[in-house]
Amino acid sequence: MSREKPWVIALVGPTASGKTALSIRLAQELSGEIVACDSRTVYKYMDIGTAKPTAAEQAQVPHHMLDVATPDEVYTVSHYQQEATAVLADICARGKTPIVCGGTGFYSRALLEGLKMPEVAPQTELRAELNVKAESDGVESLREILRPIDPTSADRIGRNDKFRLIRAIEVSQVLQKPFSQAAEIADVPYRVLWLGLTAIDREMLKSRIRQRIAAQLEEGLLEEVRTIYMQFGATQTIMNAITYKEYVNYIQGNYSLEQAFEESATHTNMLAKRQLTWFRANSEIFWLAIDEKNSDQLFESSMEEISKKLLH
Repeated sequence: MSREKPWVIALVGPTASGKTALSIRLAQELSGEIVACDSRTVYKYMDIGTAKPTAAEQAQVPHHMLDVATPDEVYTVSHYQQEATAVLADICARGKTPIVCGGTGFYSRALLEGLKMPEVAPQTELRAELNVKAESDGVESLREILRPIDPTSADRIGRNDKFRLIRAIEVSQVLQKPFSQAAEIADVPYRVLWLGLTAIDREMLKSRIRQRIAAQLEEGLLEEVRTIYMQFGATQTIMNAITYKEYVNYIQGNYSLEQAFEESATHTNMLAKRQLTWFRANSEIFWLAIDEKNSDQLFESSMEEISKKLLH
């Protein structure tokens, strides 16, 4: 029996780039199973606004790491790393090919590169103090607290992401070193073939993002947001999730429908830019350029690269 580590295929890239459709075709071709790598699709009930694979899509091939938490929970990268690692081990043990698919770079690094964050317990008093600061001076004021102690995290964490800003400050203070330098790298028991989807130009991706939000509204996005909001309230999870926070603001009377749409599009474009920046730092990714008519070519190019590594 070969002692070589099994292969895992990682399909990454920005939101709205077509990862779901390609991952299903690859899984069907390779007798594979899909492991979602997305910090929002882990949550139950958040289906339309996260572009979670539909029931029909999930029925085509086995999917894992969807719907593993509820919107009133905070599901951390550590939770994901632990649970998804067990899923990968099970898939490999059954002789199947795992296809890790998603756009959350932090999750993919934790799972596939062995990035491990230290366990730092929540600092209740500090969190309360920082929340008060955010309420009085705005969330971005937290970034100015973080910048002197960890400029890397201050630049990397997304706009108005209060939870991650607070966590970075918290960990940096407890460990007495920058949050961005606190991680350790452990060996992983598999080899990874990285495939990345990227748009030919940013305008095309922006157009796809607007089209997807419009389609989500037709599918019942507003009703989904309203139902989740009525059941769970404006939880940290919901208010950190693009499209959900904008339409919660509409429900609360802070935005018009048009404003909610435009804010969703703007914030999703910013997310896509951050995702591309994150993944472009990975020199092992084989990039595939998307356009509106080349789904077959994407599949063929993916299989060609896979054949070089996995099948020979």
